[in-house]
Amino acid sequence: MKVAILHEMLIKKGWAEKVVEKFMRIFPEAPIYTLIYDENKVWDIFPASKVKVANITQKVYKWTKNQRFCLPFMSMAIESFDFSEYDVVLCSSSWFAHWAITKPETKFIVYYHSPSWYLWHQTNEYKKMIWFDKWLKWYFLNKLFLKFRIWDYIASKRVDIPLIASKVAQKRIIKYYKRNDSKVLYPPVDTKSFMEKTKEYNSKDYYITISALTEWKKVDLIIDKFNKMPDKKLKIVWVWNQEENLKKLVKWNNIEFVWYKSWEDLFKIVWESIWWIFTWVEDFWIAIVECMAAWKAIFGISEWWIKETVLEWITWEFYNNIDWSDFIEKFKIFDNNIKNNVYNEENIKNNALRFSEEEFENKIKEIVYN
Repeated sequence: MKVAILHEMLIKKGWAEKVVEKFMRIFPEAPIYTLIYDENKVWDIFPASKVKVANITQKVYKWTKNQRFCLPFMSMAIESFDFSEYDVVLCSSSWFAHWAITKPETKFIVYYHSPSWYLWHQTNEYKKMIWFDKWLKWYFLNKLFLKFRIWDYIASKRVDIPLIASKVAQKRIIKYYKRNDSKVLYPPVDTKSFMEKTKEYNSKDYYITISALTEWKKVDLIIDKFNKMPDKKLKIVWVWNQEENLKKLVKWNNIEFVWYKSWEDLFKIVWESIWWIFTWVEDFWIAIVECMAAWKAIFGISEWWIKETVLEWITWEFYNNIDWSDFIEKFKIFDNNIKNNVYNEENIKNNALRFSEEEFENKIKEIVYN
């Protein structure tokens, strides 16, 4: 059986890329198709010898160094891939990857992280984020997004087996694609690695948040809250295009931006933290489960999929207001609970085990081979 793996972009080591990495380990002979590839950033996980890249989007990305400029060309690029020699195409899709065309006899399995945020449920927020008030952008992007939504809907009908990363994202599959046959399969989490050395490290006096530094993730709001609590130390773990802008918002030396060169570096940052702060809305966030596997309780907003993966007051504490008005009040309660050992480490760890890599691998093999 010949298998091909497909993913939109390989330009960072994020959690969607962890799903692709797991696909690669399950099917080590399978090539990986992608629209954009940055070898300097991901070579150690996705070597160039394994990757097949679409020419047009790769050229645009090399010229501009910005994936947004590739948007107008992505539909053409994804449909240009020839999968005729494969029995199975296993696709990881957050944007365009599920637009691929396969032959009727090729099994097309799509693992949806979500239908595209910026085309559907977050489209208005996305337009504001990219200065949509400019007249030319308004005209151009409205036409482009309308065409993309039509293509996106049509492409969803070509998928043989739709899988989805969470129950809340499954509701969008039903609403936007009118498909009632998707199966929820939570992403694979390397719980073993995060559990292995937990007892070898002592927690230090800092909290962490792990987030790509983009407009979506609301890192500016967490900086604002920690500016008002200069006695609390925060490490923001990640890099991305808003890093310099966010650094300018920091008023005290209690906030530090850090990066990791390897997963081992990330493990160490997590192990030595007090606990983790989750400050935005996602469909599923693997980092949360990783931190629970490291026996860390979580603090975050009471929204959407979060209650699928955590147990309130056992592995998690919430603030409730979407405007963040109760963040500091609830944070101080949680901080005090941590110091008084309110959250049971075994309960936190056992909850994380529900999302192990083994569970994911067994389900994927069953779907592909059966």
